[in-house]
Amino acid sequence: MKIKIKKQASNNEDSLLPLVNIIFLLLIFFMLAGVIVKQKELHNVNLASAALEEYSEKDKNTLFINANESITLNDQPIDKYVLKEKLILLKTDSIIIAADGSLESSALNKVLLILNDSQITNVTLLSNKNE
Repeated sequence: MKIKIKKQASNNEDSLLPLVNIIFLLLIFFMLAGVIVKQKELHNVNLASAALEEYSEKDKNTLFINANESITLNDQPIDKYVLKEKLILLKTDSIIIAADGSLESSALNKVLLILNDSQITNVTLLSNKNE
């Protein structure tokens, strides 16, 4: 009587397991080593260009001014006639301005006068870095 001996087929899945482990470890490494940058939504504002030495943001209030002079304060669109009241309610002395590069200087000056009337003494103007 002949006994059939089944040959065990080599399992290729066992040789892929270390490769999958290495891929997951690399994925975790790059997720942890990557720099996550918090970017502000610019509300259709094209920033002007300037040489910038150093800038640090500490969750300051931000004022966006579009080319058509529409104003957004801390991601909330507001009318320029109530800007002074909103700034006084913030009870702060510093603000970041992101003005469109094609905005007329007279429109920016009007906003700066409102900031001055609201006792805002520290104004940071955002711009793109010259290449």
